[in-house]
Amino acid sequence: MRTTLVADLGVGPEVWLFLTILGCLTIFFKFSRFWSIRNLDILLLFALVPGMMMLVGQVNAQPWTAYLFLFMGTFLWLGRCLIDLGLTRRPLLEPNLNAAGLACLSIGVLALFVGETVSLSVREGSARNPADTKPEKTNQEPGPALAAPSAPVTKIIENAPIEPTLKSNPHQALARIIACIAQLGLVVGLVIVGWTHFERPISGLAVATCYLLLPYSRFALVDSAQLLPAALIVTALVFYKKPIVAGLLIGFSAAWMPASIGLVPLWTGFYRGRGALKFGAVAGGMLLASILVGIFVPGTSNWAIALGARTLSEAGFWPNSEPPESHSFWSGIDMSYRLPVWIGYLALVASTTFWPAEKNLGQLISTSAALLLASQFWYLAAGGTLVLLYLPLVILMMFRPNLAHRRGLIPRMRARETDSSVVASA
Repeated sequence: MRTTLVADLGVGPEVWLFLTILGCLTIFFKFSRFWSIRNLDILLLFALVPGMMMLVGQVNAQPWTAYLFLFMGTFLWLGRCLIDLGLTRRPLLEPNLNAAGLACLSIGVLALFVGETVSLSVREGSARNPADTKPEKTNQEPGPALAAPSAPVTKIIENAPIEPTLKSNPHQALARIIACIAQLGLVVGLVIVGWTHFERPISGLAVATCYLLLPYSRFALVDSAQLLPAALIVTALVFYKKPIVAGLLIGFSAAWMPASIGLVPLWTGFYRGRGALKFGAVAGGMLLASILVGIFVPGTSNWAIALGARTLSEAGFWPNSEPPESHSFWSGIDMSYRLPVWIGYLALVASTTFWPAEKNLGQLISTSAALLLASQFWYLAAGGTLVLLYLPLVILMMFRPNLAHRRGLIPRMRARETDSSVVASA
């Protein structure tokens, strides 16, 4: 497979956008309940499209108004996530396609994405992805501080059916492999969450199909910076009953993508008792260890950046961080104007950590999506374009049932009181 699969079929961004809108409306729009929340959510999914389409292919000159469109769409979804905390009634709205059809469609589109991920050239993959902050450097060889991959890895890359420009840059090839694995893991994780936690297999297939059909998934299908942390967060939802495993996954996600750091205190507040201590210690330890390794171990940070990880300076965490000349809403704006946005984000993190006091799984999904959405406003490099980072959580929130019975770990004392009350009532 030596060429771009979808491009050879003549399916450009505009045609793909039309097909995704038609597909989502046909499969998920409830024509019998026109004024339902589900229909509003389906339409809101495309609120970010105008800004993204204005940025696709714009490597150098990026219109500032595109980020305004992105921020307006992000603000609408942030409000929707916060409103979701008060929605107790969750009517059962089945998709217009049965489980077999959803499985066939999702597998076909996923195979198409994997094939295109390994066939896209480096330049085309960067030009398509608005969240790529270094398109001008993608065809350059890695710096001298970056060691070459081992001989077996290099041999596998040379024999792999990937695009020739990737073979000449093995670090880009490894990043594409990470993107493929993360894409597969993300889709499988969405299906498992719907199957086990939502207790409806068709819900997992519906979530995965909706994610794959949206245009954002194809815009950034080579972006391991977003796909890997999104897959880790969804996997943490799969193992939410195991705070140690969830802590490892959320901590690694925060180390790979700084926009996910706010999830560490949020998920710590989700657990109770020893569960909170285990999760907080593991997630905080993973994040701190990753930062220290990147600072003191030579070459580690360069390797991580080459494979797609985002730096603290790109997020604006590092002292004296300056916005890039392009690919940022904050380009040319004094950093003092960013301070109120940052304070508002910290207030949102603190409030969602302690409220609701006892979160269920549905509220955890909504608040996690809200924090990832809110991070787009202060993120320096390509803030607003990191759609794949929060898109899986947003779709899970759309399709979730009432998950009031699924909560974090209960302390032993409270568990004993609950068991005593159950025995007494019996």
